[in-house]
Amino acid sequence: AQRDLEEERMLSLSYPHLLWLLLLVPLLLMLENIIRMRRKKQLESHIDPGMIPRLYPDDERPLTGLKRILYILSLVMMILAAGGFRLGSGLKELKQEGMDVIVALDLSASMSAQDISPSRLERSKYEVKRLISQLKGDRIGLIAFAGVAYLQCPITSDYRTAGMMLEMMDTDLLPVQGTAFADAIHGACDAFPEENQKFKAIILISDGEDHEQEIESAAKRAAEEGVVIYTLGVGTLKGATIPVVDKQGKLTDYLRDNNDRVITTVLQENTLKQIASLTQGRYYRLGAVQDPIGAIYQHILHGDRQEYQTHEFARYRELYLIFAAFALLLLLTAVFLPESVKKRGPR
Repeated sequence: AQRDLEEERMLSLSYPHLLWLLLLVPLLLMLENIIRMRRKKQLESHIDPGMIPRLYPDDERPLTGLKRILYILSLVMMILAAGGFRLGSGLKELKQEGMDVIVALDLSASMSAQDISPSRLERSKYEVKRLISQLKGDRIGLIAFAGVAYLQCPITSDYRTAGMMLEMMDTDLLPVQGTAFADAIHGACDAFPEENQKFKAIILISDGEDHEQEIESAAKRAAEEGVVIYTLGVGTLKGATIPVVDKQGKLTDYLRDNNDRVITTVLQENTLKQIASLTQGRYYRLGAVQDPIGAIYQHILHGDRQEYQTHEFARYRELYLIFAAFALLLLLTAVFLPESVKKRGPR
């Protein structure tokens, strides 16, 4: 992927609203001045005004004004430290080339079957992780579907976030059971950014057990919008039972039908093959082909890559400790500075 990074050095604040506290500084100065004026009037009402300079000579306290300034500066530095100044040498960003890929992952109960080790779902998630590790500038999104479809992760170039969202996908994530291929395809088509007029791909991973009638129209919509759908079948033609586990993960039974017979789920390839063919994509069966997810990505790489904008987090150097250190230094100086320096008269 080609990326043009715009490197900047910028000063920013973590908590800019705290700088409003700086308005307290002039208010405190005004309050101090009012107190001094009142004190002076009280002295004048009890003492001869001509005696005040002799009782409170200004030249006996030449450091009082300096102490006041140090206290004020210390307060200012404390407020600036609280504001969280930071210097960023940011990678701000950026134009990037790649393609948009959405993985639609089946989370129906049948994906818990263990004819693919450790289970159909866990193996599928492992393959998606491998896909994410191979992406080079491409953006990825995640659709979870069972009886309904849900956008688990919008299109992103943040592969770490996509990986975290993938880990959260489980058969308990969606309340409605089933295998809604049409909803998954429509949801994926809606999730592609409108500005993307180039290559778009959906990787649909499922065991193929679908009971809807709208698959063909959904696949045709994807084809009309320039979306290629690759399908990956997970499971075996022999099939397997569906384990039922408790909250601790302990096996309690196997999924049964209304007649209390244990259900055997078998990989249904016909629907998956149909979806792929309608969009000029390809169908692969996990286990029948070495590295099917790698083969799918190689096909995707031949698509027309687009240029898009994305962002990277800037790297910041925190500066609040510098302001806090200055505040402490100024405060200690003010505390230990004497109020006055007495003049020595001539001997």
